[in-house]
Amino acid sequence: MMTTYSDDQDRETHERRQEQLLRERMLDGQHENDIISEIMKDYSPEIAMELTINPDLSENTFRMVLTQLAVSYSEPPLVSAEGVEDFSAIITPELWPKMQQRDLLTLGLRECFVRLDWPTSEDAIQEVRYRVVAPGHIIKCVALDDHPDRPGCLSERRMRTRQDEVGKPIRVETVETWDITGDEPVFRIDELDERGNPVDRTSLYLDSTEYPYRDEDGKPILPYVLFHAQLQDRLWDFKAGIELVRGTLRLAVAFTSWFDAFSNSANPQRVAIDLDLPAGQTQTLQKSRNVETITAGPKTILKFSSQGPPGAGRIDTYPPGLSPMEGMNALRAYAERLAVFAGLNPGDLIASGSPQSGLSIIVSRDGQRRAQQRSEPVNRLGDQQLLSKAARLANAYGGTSLPTDERAYTLEYAQLGLSEIERKTMIENIEKESALGLISRVTMVRELHPGLDSDEAALAFLVAQKQHENDLADALGELEVEEEDEADIDGALGEISAAREMLRMRTLDRAALDEALLAIVGELGGEDDQPAIEDGEE
Repeated sequence: MMTTYSDDQDRETHERRQEQLLRERMLDGQHENDIISEIMKDYSPEIAMELTINPDLSENTFRMVLTQLAVSYSEPPLVSAEGVEDFSAIITPELWPKMQQRDLLTLGLRECFVRLDWPTSEDAIQEVRYRVVAPGHIIKCVALDDHPDRPGCLSERRMRTRQDEVGKPIRVETVETWDITGDEPVFRIDELDERGNPVDRTSLYLDSTEYPYRDEDGKPILPYVLFHAQLQDRLWDFKAGIELVRGTLRLAVAFTSWFDAFSNSANPQRVAIDLDLPAGQTQTLQKSRNVETITAGPKTILKFSSQGPPGAGRIDTYPPGLSPMEGMNALRAYAERLAVFAGLNPGDLIASGSPQSGLSIIVSRDGQRRAQQRSEPVNRLGDQQLLSKAARLANAYGGTSLPTDERAYTLEYAQLGLSEIERKTMIENIEKESALGLISRVTMVRELHPGLDSDEAALAFLVAQKQHENDLADALGELEVEEEDEADIDGALGEISAAREMLRMRTLDRAALDEALLAIVGELGGEDDQPAIEDGEE
């Protein structure tokens, strides 16, 4: 648990960080204590005591839906810039895989940072390094005056490793501050003392007190880029999508209650009427409240004290208090309702509740594509900022000459392809429209290949396909001719062997020999211009 820090005491920052840290835990599957807190809110202490023993974590609609929507970097985008062929200093092998993690965090937390660094060791590969930073670890952030959606000053809480007084490596909680909003840039690394107050320890981590990163013109570089889930003119939008977050926690509570009811109330309950009830067991709750409980199972007979005349007692059976499938169907409907708050249309959801798969919400491929298209503009702006800032670092410390203008970088994002079912359906529809003369070949090509964004590109595709077909036909024709030639030569060689055999055996049949020679000439494609063998000639 992190120590309290003075800059984290204002109400707005505290509320922001608590919401962002909650969502980060839910994406990481570390939200068991949050479910327990929700159970304590929803149930009386004696009921909550049993439910909190083993809360159900199996249903996480928040993570389930957002994981399916974070597809913008499933394939690396194509990056180009005029006059640049080598991007290896800023587009490293780890960049786009890390952007997949960043994309998921941005969708869930609404914002996410990417930290840039240049290696200090000459033995290391000289390229920009990237680190994804969840916004809940940023305890202070101030926007630039001319860009209200970009940070100019921030403090990140992070763990660092340094050596203690005897040279032993230790892990220390630090607060790292970067500020380029003033006349002179500020960088410092604070450690927190026993009271949680910051103590400047920059000299323990760096040999110099100078600001670490400046570009070729000497301007300070803030090595962070803030990505947003949507275009906006402010730093934070952390409450957006709160319906999905709170609903997911409530659904987890409902599943915990459902499973408890399934275990304890899905069977007929035997009871004894007008019979003595044995003493129960007293349990003390967390808030010092005593509750008397009786353990009951499917084979338990509950005994009640007699209140009627002698001989009136009896044993009876009560029906199950829960229909498991009815409860599951109600929870499934609630989960489907929640998924709509992720920005999806109801038609984008494919609910699967078969016994094999259980309860799951599947986003259709078309819904994923629409989500990808919505995210593309804001992702492009963030990636352009990232590449521009990385270029400033590479030019200053790596000796490259990359463009530093954000708009100099062009990015083309790979579109999510059609599923097998979608493609089969589309082909069937296109074939029907083509048979009725309602669709041109250009339109057909553009529908089957969404990456072709103009009629000219579709025409070029058709021309290239036609040329490939012609080249293939020519190649097959040459192959057939060669096969025919090989077959003729093989036949001629066979006839020659037969003729030689007749001569060798001296069983010469002149008529047969003439026929063999004519066959040889015919198979070789020529004409027989030699006279026939007369009697007495060999």
